[in-house]
Amino acid sequence: MSDSKQPEGFIPSGLVVDNLCGTLEGSLTIAGEVEHVELQAGQLCVTETGVMKDGQVEATSIIIDGSVSGVTFTTPRLSAGAGARISDCVIEMGSPTGCAIHEDAHFEGDVRISVSRKGGARKADASKVEPQASIPAGDDEPDLHWPSQTPDISEADQDADIPLGG
Repeated sequence: MSDSKQPEGFIPSGLVVDNLCGTLEGSLTIAGEVEHVELQAGQLCVTETGVMKDGQVEATSIIIDGSVSGVTFTTPRLSAGAGARISDCVIEMGSPTGCAIHEDAHFEGDVRISVSRKGGARKADASKVEPQASIPAGDDEPDLHWPSQTPDISEADQDADIPLGG
């Protein structure tokens, strides 16, 4: 076995954990029930039999196939499978392209997904960039020169809240 393998945790089906708090560099799979969570992990997976209630989770990747309610997730990548039941949760995404939600995933209550950029200076807005015109001597047509650095328009300049459920 290699020493470079990331640590893994597992909460088996039938086990009920009142408080799950801590940091795990590797992955955690939840097949049982967690009543309250305060967790930082590399990857979190809530299986079809898994239940997670109340708390906050920060992870590099989150996969939900079970039931979660009252949890705030902070992640750049989230996947909600067909069996996912998500209610009264906040999902804070670091990228608008890191979310995959199966069409049969079930949302209820107040579920909010927000996308925001963390850290780094904000870049110029694409609508505020103006070309610079120069007219060479003896030429009637202006020569338009765009700035050498174009703004990245794939990132939003403000946070967006998308309420789901009803």
